[in-house]
Amino acid sequence: MKKFSPLIAALLPCSVSFAADPEFFFSQEAGTAASTMSTAAVSIGYVVQLLFSLAVVFGFLYITTKYLLPKLKTSNKSEHIILADRLVVEPQVTLYIIKAANNSWLISVSNKSVTVIDKFQEGTF
Repeated sequence: MKKFSPLIAALLPCSVSFAADPEFFFSQEAGTAASTMSTAAVSIGYVVQLLFSLAVVFGFLYITTKYLLPKLKTSNKSEHIILADRLVVEPQVTLYIIKAANNSWLISVSNKSVTVIDKFQEGTF
């Protein structure tokens, strides 16, 4: 069996006598400690406040994504140049068919170069 240290042995009777003191349990300090304990009503109030706050945040996010973000997007639409098709050949090599006016070009784009492979008329492919 382990031995108690002398400090614990000296403090133990003092703490037991303080805890058993009936005047402490009926004093003002004990009354304020009991009144600050959370009750079920207070806990439900915190949950309602949390749910309301989450609803406000999610409502703000919804309005932002629905109405504000579409106005911030830039349009990359062109009236004269159309990207007709795209094919990824390798991880960093892509083939594009680009249409402009009545002509189309087959272009290869890699991380090091851009090459025109073929030029053909609109109705030929």
